[in-house]
Amino acid sequence: MKKFIITLFIINFIVLPLFMVKAYSADIGYLSYIEIVLSTGKLVRDFTPEELAKLKKATEKPTMLGLNVVGECRAVPASYISSILVSYENAGTTDIEFSKTIQVETNNKITFSSSASESKTVAAEYKKIKGQIAKKIDLDYKQSYEKSVKEKKEVKIKVEANSKMILYLTGDLLVYNGAFSQYICFVKTVSAPYEFIVLTSQYERLEKAKINEDLVI
Repeated sequence: MKKFIITLFIINFIVLPLFMVKAYSADIGYLSYIEIVLSTGKLVRDFTPEELAKLKKATEKPTMLGLNVVGECRAVPASYISSILVSYENAGTTDIEFSKTIQVETNNKITFSSSASESKTVAAEYKKIKGQIAKKIDLDYKQSYEKSVKEKKEVKIKVEANSKMILYLTGDLLVYNGAFSQYICFVKTVSAPYEFIVLTSQYERLEKAKINEDLVI
């Protein structure tokens, strides 16, 4: 994490002019997060073709009707950085103060993704499939959890002379992923990976350092 934040500083303060505030777009989903670090395992997007093929094969057991699900990550804790809100470098001799309005997630939002969404065969049953997978992996899933609830906050920032700062959104989440196959009359209609992300917390973090120093977290 230390190297990552240091890299953010280098990128932002080499390409940005002095005394310029850079605002970044808000979070638009976990797949757009800058970084997600799992305590174990990995996200579906990081699976190799061989790992995906092995997972899907494990689910391919013909059944009269329903889903076969094989889990890879089960409630794996992870930390993340979703977006950079403000970066600033003050090379002057006086302190600078300003305010920034931000939005922070306040609910345990559950996000679901699967390449099965691209299949016309399951398009009409996509929401139903999400619920069925959640039930099989013991995840308390409700439609309302898909809705993002955000709280606006006013953050006051002071950038001391000859220093730099970065304000970003971070927090914790849980990862559930694996693969599933759907069967109707013993005929496989779809086989694909799935992933649930449960956002459990989100908050802003402000990091500061002298212009000629590395940030230590």
